[in-house]
Amino acid sequence: MDEFNFPFQPYDIQLQLMRAIKNSIEAGQIGIFESPTGTGKSLSVLCSTLTWLKENECKTEAQLKEASELKEPEEDTNVDFVELFKRKKVIVDKKNAAKDSLELRDKIKERILKAKDGQSNINNKKRKFNELSTNDQSSKTDDDEAAPDEYNSDEELVEDVPPEDMAVLKIFYASRTHSQLEQLVDELYKTDFKPRIVTIGSRQVLCVNEAVQKLKVGHLINEKCMELRKNGSGSSKKAADENKKALNKKSTQGCSFYKATAIEELADGILAGELNKTSKVTSRGKQACACPYFASRKSIPLCELVLLPYQVVLHAATRAAWGIDLKDNVLILDEAHNILQAIGSIYSAEVSIKGLSMALRLIRQYIDTYRTRLKSKNLMYMRQLMTVVSALERFIQSDNFKEDEVLLIQDLILKLGLTEINLFKVVHYMEATDLCKKFHGFFVRAQKNDVKAKQTEVKTSGLAKLMAKKTEEVPDQQNQQQANTGPIPSPLYSIKTFLEALNNKCDDGRIVLDKKNMKYRYILLNPGERLSEIAQQTRSTILVGGTMEPADLLVKSLANKGDESKIVRFTCQHVIDDHQLLPLAIVKTANEKSFTLTFQTRNDINVIRDLGLTIIELISNVPNGCVAFFPSYDYMFFFFQKMKDLNLVQKFKEKKVLYLESRNPTDDIFNKFSTSARNGNGALLCAVTGGKLSEGINFSDELGRGVIMIGLPYPNKNSVELKEKMRFLDSQIPNGGKKLYDSLCMHAVNQAVGRAIRHRKDYAAVYLIDQRFSTPGIQSQLSGWIGKRLKTPCSFKEVVDLSKRFFSNSMLKQ
Repeated sequence: MDEFNFPFQPYDIQLQLMRAIKNSIEAGQIGIFESPTGTGKSLSVLCSTLTWLKENECKTEAQLKEASELKEPEEDTNVDFVELFKRKKVIVDKKNAAKDSLELRDKIKERILKAKDGQSNINNKKRKFNELSTNDQSSKTDDDEAAPDEYNSDEELVEDVPPEDMAVLKIFYASRTHSQLEQLVDELYKTDFKPRIVTIGSRQVLCVNEAVQKLKVGHLINEKCMELRKNGSGSSKKAADENKKALNKKSTQGCSFYKATAIEELADGILAGELNKTSKVTSRGKQACACPYFASRKSIPLCELVLLPYQVVLHAATRAAWGIDLKDNVLILDEAHNILQAIGSIYSAEVSIKGLSMALRLIRQYIDTYRTRLKSKNLMYMRQLMTVVSALERFIQSDNFKEDEVLLIQDLILKLGLTEINLFKVVHYMEATDLCKKFHGFFVRAQKNDVKAKQTEVKTSGLAKLMAKKTEEVPDQQNQQQANTGPIPSPLYSIKTFLEALNNKCDDGRIVLDKKNMKYRYILLNPGERLSEIAQQTRSTILVGGTMEPADLLVKSLANKGDESKIVRFTCQHVIDDHQLLPLAIVKTANEKSFTLTFQTRNDINVIRDLGLTIIELISNVPNGCVAFFPSYDYMFFFFQKMKDLNLVQKFKEKKVLYLESRNPTDDIFNKFSTSARNGNGALLCAVTGGKLSEGINFSDELGRGVIMIGLPYPNKNSVELKEKMRFLDSQIPNGGKKLYDSLCMHAVNQAVGRAIRHRKDYAAVYLIDQRFSTPGIQSQLSGWIGKRLKTPCSFKEVVDLSKRFFSNSMLKQ
């Protein structure tokens, strides 16, 4: 317990994991660590990394003090003067460097003390303020409560950050979502560690200005923020005059939360350790009229633990915008089983025919409306943009290709006839002139005008009035969606993102022409290179997840120039005992027929019948809740349609209450299943591998006594996108394409199977229905805690016998 300051007596596997992580960081390695859910992974990672940070700090401090006290060599007539001078210089340089470092450390300590003292003063002021009478407070007008409108030179300092050297060694901890990061802070509370911590995120998460937040869309929020800041902090006479005019009315020019002093105090609250969760920072930000977004940015250099979502750390431009410096720091990538796909998704971009057509119409209207006010250079770039959009629209609609196609970026530009247009300059023009924001305003006005025109055209006959009333009573899905999500951004945003993608280097980027959906899609073929670039900047990069295997492709992607010596892999076993898990590879169905579910056999009515009878027999021996994972939504719905045709659906319902996962993300099916699973004979939830229920959902205890994996969910090999990725990886890594194909399948399997067994006392049976699960090649790619316990019964009767015995013994041990 003392070794890592763990909050309770750690299991042996937790100690092994913590030691392995700490050793990897100390050695400056890249570590790939698999620790099943339920084994205290988050706590283990936090305690090991923070222990290393604390020990490293003490060691470095001692080394610097020792170096600062070095004695210069004494005069020695036997030593050459020049040689003696060189020795002295080396020691003097070491002493001076050490003293400088110690002085910097003292400055940082003073800055932190100042932050803590400042928070004490603020808390005292709050107590005094709360003692004031309500009469004194009520005398203030709205204008008095609002922030001053006049120009304040301090505003220029808001985005300043401490000098580069005024920063500490830190741990960057990245995960997929903000909710996961908030949960991590809760885990940290369980320990005695008190690092300076900040959670960073987008304006959508951190902005507290309601006028900005109501826009909901990321692009619009960012641009509204920039607009308000520009309006509120101009230094020109014109801006000053406008501020004077606004003195007698409540100003809407600037953002009342963008105040240097208030932001500084909010950042001090973060550094003082009082505001270590996003919810606390935003709450204090509202109270103090300070921007949490800029306060969080300001506190990064002096924080020891920085929590951030994938999008911030994995995207180079976003890292730069946030001022994230990974050099010589430690990076933890949590939930990293799909890290390569996450990077690919972050760098992808697409634009549809609908967006292109709408944008083209807008650009033409904009030019027609403002032609007399546009200067020649503006008009030139506007026309170039119109040419680009027009070419994209025309080409996707042409008969030049009948099916999906993949093109190099330069080939697409050549086919579009855009070799004479500098796309870098067009994108720069869009950026420099805030063109997307201008077009959004124009777009909104155009939409309103279209609505008015349509309303004018409709004759309000008796039938029309009746239909209008019906429409008001039951709003259509599109209007309802718009009401829920807020304003729709203009299509120029997606076009700008797509054009930025076209400006990327060409060797590992491709354009997919999606003929069916009439879309252009930019894809990154080699996300591993981006990950490798990140890892090379850090002191150590730790990738950790519940299901990291198979990791061969990840290792090859991270290996710098083929050198795998700096990469370590560690697979942690589960905290459960062998008797708590029964994983079975089922090679024969209930009819004792060999079973393999492939693209060729999956629609065979005999195969479908055998599969249905097998699942019915399995769930009849599993108590409470059971989850069955199908390869896709289409196949799951097809399967149950055939079950209905074969009169087998009722047999499912006789055994358990039946639920099917829907494509609708708002469906409340999980809660309904949870209730049914705990009562009577329990329930069967049929879900999809790779769907929303196969990742991040807890099927612990009664919810997941049985997990059924139906077949191997290999992706569609006929996809032109997948073909191109496999072809590219084959050119970079031996068998790279096959490694990708296998990893996409087996990561999905391991992730779905990992939904069961969520804690030390849990138990479950796992049924892998497909003959291929009995082969060494597939078994070697299963998570270690599953693979080492996997059994392959020779008959289905043996499967039933093992299941009955397992659940009977498990219930007796409870």
